Amino acid sequence: MNMLNIPLRKASVSHHQQREKNSGQTSLPRQFAAKKMPLSQEPSEADLRRSSDTLDDVTFLRLPEVKAVTGLGKTSIYGFIRNNSFPAPVRLGPRAVAWVKSEIKQWALERVQASRSVA
Repeated sequence: MNMLNIPLRKASVSHHQQREKNSGQTSLPRQFAAKKMPLSQEPSEADLRRSSDTLDDVTFLRLPEVKAVTGLGKTSIYGFIRNNSFPAPVRLGPRAVAWVKSEIKQWALERVQASRSVA
């Protein structure tokens, strides 16, 4: 009991956390576990090579970096996204998004070109 004579509850530990603690290994929650594809849908070696070539060029930027590159604030960025005039973010997880660096660079170049052509 504490000073106010209110019993304190012990923090509960989920089954997943308990299993992780007991095994000494970390495991991904079920929704992130890799699923086995049927043999007919498995990517060929050429597909894997092609996708790795394009994935090598992908770099993600989080919101603070996007704000720094563009000079825009959070409200402006999401307003432009709503108006389809700014690249939409990619979902990385349940509570995380990021923007593709090449798309942000392309947007910035287009803004510079638009600004120069008007003047």
